[in-house]
Amino acid sequence: MGFRESLLQNEREKEQALAVERDCLQYLCMSPGMYRTHLQGLFAVFGSASAVCEAPDKEFALWEKTGNHWIRQFLNYRRKFPREEAKNRLERLGMKFAAAGDTDFPERLRRIPDCPFGLFYLGGLPRDDVPSVAVIGARRCSGYGRAAAQKAAKMLARCGVQVISGMAFGIDGIAQEEVVRCGGKSYAVLGCGADVCYPQEHLGLYRRLRQTGGVISEFAPGTAPLAGHFPLRNRIISGLADTVIVVEAAERSGTLITADCALDQGKEVFAVPGRITDPVSAGCNRLIAQGAWPLFSMDDLPEMLGLSCPGADSEAKEAAPLAGDEKLVADLLDVTPVSFEEILEKSGFSYSRLSSVLLKLQLKGAAREVAKNLYARGAI
Repeated sequence: MGFRESLLQNEREKEQALAVERDCLQYLCMSPGMYRTHLQGLFAVFGSASAVCEAPDKEFALWEKTGNHWIRQFLNYRRKFPREEAKNRLERLGMKFAAAGDTDFPERLRRIPDCPFGLFYLGGLPRDDVPSVAVIGARRCSGYGRAAAQKAAKMLARCGVQVISGMAFGIDGIAQEEVVRCGGKSYAVLGCGADVCYPQEHLGLYRRLRQTGGVISEFAPGTAPLAGHFPLRNRIISGLADTVIVVEAAERSGTLITADCALDQGKEVFAVPGRITDPVSAGCNRLIAQGAWPLFSMDDLPEMLGLSCPGADSEAKEAAPLAGDEKLVADLLDVTPVSFEEILEKSGFSYSRLSSVLLKLQLKGAAREVAKNLYARGAI
């Protein structure tokens, strides 16, 4: 064999070895109950994913003796589930896997200290060359928080920003619904397998995200949404973003865990200030006191992020000023919902006159009916 042929042979062998290593990593990441810390321990002993896959059962005896249930789970998985079947299962689910060394793995995430070894995803992954912002907040949010999340999401979508969140109840889901509605890109990071819709009530959003953005998880397909998974997934939400916006958060909440992860990762954190009497604003107000950027108006968001958003600017210019009855009623509204009867009493209008004005305000986006006969200001 000549020198050139020898070089080509060596290159082919290297490529084959890399392909085997990646397949083995994917296989290990699909093992039930296999977490990042477990993989770290295995790699420290065996040196590579392929060495772990090829090691005989007796090599894991020490772990079994020390009561590591996950090792027994892995060995059972290895006996019953061949590597080729792992590939086939992903194909059946329509799911893809990106290893940390792959070119399509998000560069932002690769930079964090506890980067996952790989990601499972449906749809796509966030692009490295597009600005990325996480919008997160309380599950039990207020009307004020809902309006703020919708305005932030709308502004970001119109600026072409990728929005990252957790598809949870409250602020997360509200923001992602609004991004999708505006035709933007949003990516959900789950605390379960990417093939598991959690919460089930967000099935419609889950399906739309798969089509227009992506659903992402470091956990194996089929993994249940266990409580301990959510703090782990929070570092990925912040890791995929350039900036994190906290809309509402209680004094102690998972939202603040994500904010802490962002700060540890060197990301900027913005917080929407709230009233000191609102428990769901306590976390945001605390973040601001600790140095987070206060987000007083969503109209300032493009400038604070250093973005050019001509669509958002034109929208502000096109908004017609209110006058007469409409202005009078609009001035009676706040972010906190007000009852129809209270507006009726303060305005002095007749029932039909007020109904007509409120309908016009809703059509202009200046008012929202947040519940039956409860109205709030339309925009923040």
